[in-house]
Amino acid sequence: MDPTQHWCENTACADLLKVAAGNVKIYSYRERRYYCATCNQTFSADRGTFFETLRSEPSVVVDVIALLMERNSLRAIERLRHHAPNTILHWVDLAGQHTTAMSAHLIKDLHLTQAQIDELWTCVKKSKPICY
Repeated sequence: MDPTQHWCENTACADLLKVAAGNVKIYSYRERRYYCATCNQTFSADRGTFFETLRSEPSVVVDVIALLMERNSLRAIERLRHHAPNTILHWVDLAGQHTTAMSAHLIKDLHLTQAQIDELWTCVKKSKPICY
């Protein structure tokens, strides 16, 4: 956990949105929480991510999603990682929702012509995936 990469989002705080201002300290390693020394508010290290509402370790969730991306079946992942299929599907659903929200945020107000979009997709289709 690195407190220099986080900031306080409390609107009443004097150090609002200041990164590496020295006000963010570690509150709990176990619960992955920080606190602002200026306003004494606590917040999650995982805020703004889909890990924020999960009780499982982020590394476990990432491993399971990576196994799914490698085309392993849900039952195989259940046997390998000892998680219920509904839990795995819940994690995938949350990741998909977060990805959709991030894409909508990042890909807005792009004023592309049809020719530019066609060129982009031509480039994507011709690119060969790098597999090791």
